[in-house]
Amino acid sequence: MSFKGWLELLKELSRLTGSLELFDFDSPPLGGFVVNIDGYEASSSRLPWMSWSDWGWKAVVASMSDIVAGGGRPLAVLYSVGAPSRDVVLEVARGVGEACRWAKVRMLKADTNRSAHDTWIDVAVIGVTLKPIPRSGAKPGDILVQVGPLGYGLVASMALRGLIDIREYPEAMEFTRRPRINLGVGLKISECNATAAIDNSDGWAATLHQLSEASKVKVVVEELYTTREAVKLLQELKLAEEELLESWEDYNIAVTIPENSLECLLDYCRREDVECHVAGRIEAGEGVYLRGRRVEAKGWTWFP
Repeated sequence: MSFKGWLELLKELSRLTGSLELFDFDSPPLGGFVVNIDGYEASSSRLPWMSWSDWGWKAVVASMSDIVAGGGRPLAVLYSVGAPSRDVVLEVARGVGEACRWAKVRMLKADTNRSAHDTWIDVAVIGVTLKPIPRSGAKPGDILVQVGPLGYGLVASMALRGLIDIREYPEAMEFTRRPRINLGVGLKISECNATAAIDNSDGWAATLHQLSEASKVKVVVEELYTTREAVKLLQELKLAEEELLESWEDYNIAVTIPENSLECLLDYCRREDVECHVAGRIEAGEGVYLRGRRVEAKGWTWFP
């Protein structure tokens, strides 16, 4: 299935369930709160170098990332897990609990099921917000800010293909096992009047295309900000920079913000030691462009 086809499927699911008006939010608003739920099956999402507790941790932080991109800060978690054995359930729970303690959020409720074949997990997160941020508010003249680096997912992809040994990339190995993101930047982008935001779970190109389509604007990317290990990988494998556009599960955020509000966000990032970079701009039109070249809409989908 193409990425555009995947988005159409997600829209149809929203239409059928009566939530289409909230489709353009990473985390839909509910009063002064934002909520999100994410789910995974282990066979498609647990990397070979992950323990079961790592996988539980990642599932929690992945769902929190949508809360942050939606202009919120996580407050509480609920989750449900299905597994073939008691030992797996306990190890997943260990990772979920460790992630909640790291994030200083409350665990509200857990549910356990027996799954005869694949192990799966669903994680719901509740967050607080000043002003929820959609994907559909970007306007021509806005500045595109990349919050957090690209590259962890690209390194993982090359390891999965057998082209590198992930142990030679310890930063990427640790981040993909137990991602740590800045949990306060969501409230700040809300406070600083960001017009649109979306997190990178499915690939940077996919992320920017979703923003472009939701806001009906042209996204012009001038720079890609990467991890040191991603730069090393590009050099060692002689890969084109464009490969970074497919880097997934970096949990960085594409933010669009009026130029007169830009310093509000950048000042926070400097004070909190968060990587925030002016990556481009928003123009009238459609599509995503990297230094004048149109970028294809492609990224992770669950269905072939």
